[in-house]
Amino acid sequence: MWEEIKQKIEIAFNFSLNKNQWRDIKRLIYEIAKRENLDYDTIIEELKDNHHINKAGGRNKFFVIKQQLINKRFPLTTKREKIDTKKVFLSDIKPPLPNLYQAKEFNPTHIFVEKDASDSYLLKRFQEKFAEVKIEELSFASEYIKKHKFSLEDLKKPIVFIVKERWDFIKPCPCTKNHLSCNYWILNLGFGCPFDCSYCFLQQYTNFPGIILPSNLNDFYDMFKDLLKKINSPIRIGTGEFCDSLALDEITNYSSQLINFLRDKPVLFELKTKSTKIDNLLKNEPSPNIIVSWSINPQEIIDKEELMTSSLEDRLTSAKIVQEKGYSLSFHFDPIIYSENWEKIYKETIETLFKKLTPPFRWISLGTLRGSRELKNIVEQRFPHSKIFYGELFLGEDKKLRYPKFLRKEIYQKMISWIRRYDTRTPVYLCMEDEEIWQVMDKKLTSSKDIESYIINNYDK
Repeated sequence: MWEEIKQKIEIAFNFSLNKNQWRDIKRLIYEIAKRENLDYDTIIEELKDNHHINKAGGRNKFFVIKQQLINKRFPLTTKREKIDTKKVFLSDIKPPLPNLYQAKEFNPTHIFVEKDASDSYLLKRFQEKFAEVKIEELSFASEYIKKHKFSLEDLKKPIVFIVKERWDFIKPCPCTKNHLSCNYWILNLGFGCPFDCSYCFLQQYTNFPGIILPSNLNDFYDMFKDLLKKINSPIRIGTGEFCDSLALDEITNYSSQLINFLRDKPVLFELKTKSTKIDNLLKNEPSPNIIVSWSINPQEIIDKEELMTSSLEDRLTSAKIVQEKGYSLSFHFDPIIYSENWEKIYKETIETLFKKLTPPFRWISLGTLRGSRELKNIVEQRFPHSKIFYGELFLGEDKKLRYPKFLRKEIYQKMISWIRRYDTRTPVYLCMEDEEIWQVMDKKLTSSKDIESYIINNYDK
């Protein structure tokens, strides 16, 4: 098919495309067709009618054709500014994976346990809930990869690794270079997730199938006490960066252990989720420094891009129950995904949030869709139905694909204005943005220290 399309272009414009030129043209035609639901011939016919191409001579024809396709591929940006073609990421098209494992209700088929974790409470809890599952002991989880070469197709297979975490229980959130940080700390409660979100950055970094879970929370307690002595000031720390905080909590019981350990510590501890697994929270007494947060998006986006997660209604219902129990709440609109009707669906989602729940909340974060070039290629293979990376995304200074600054500013300004109609007290902050973008905020913050202080100290009960 593609060879036939190439021939049509070469015949129509009387020149030959070399390998690199054809890669660029092919990619642009492909993405235009995907995002606008057009067939390839229609796009070629539009090119034929373009007088700029017809006037171009010789080798210039390629550059004019490419520019016209870029203009069609990025219509919003074309109207606002000159597009730097170096920031347009054009790679070979990645076909869908043929034997992709689709995530289903969590029901592990195999449990691997490191020798040092073989007598852990966590293994016993899995054995109680999944009595028929095969269990195999390893000296280290890495032995599995030596015997089983990892493939992207295996990513969501229902395999569990119970390990003794040795290195990365606590670390600062790795904010992007030259962007303002909020000085958040990450508690690593495992790697991997039973949910399957198209935009999830973990797809890029994992080399294991299934989910890795630590069994030795006692070691975290020791590390955490040492950290507090060094920092000597209140911090925000949370789970949910490399796994969902509550999706498997009915098995791991992490939340109960952490709530009871951290309730008297000088921290704001956050459990972040897209689930409704709140039973353990309800069994424990809340504490002012324990925050339960939900990542939320319009239901239209949840249906398409956040597979196996709870619905928006169910997330907000769970949040209401938790709030009535006495816990503080937070919410994350991240990633905000642009579409033609983005204003309508996000405005309605914010309205639903504040009708259902009582502000103020501990904080609300905002972040627009972003991701590496590699992630875009992976999404193309694992989520062929998804169009989110065919939006107006360009390579930013951090080499991530991002919406142009004018669009991000517009999105944030409108999101903040909609939130402030209902709630003027909750701290609202941006995730991984530079100082220029932060100027859209209703509170001027110019340093990471300012942002951290605003979020920690500016909460009005």
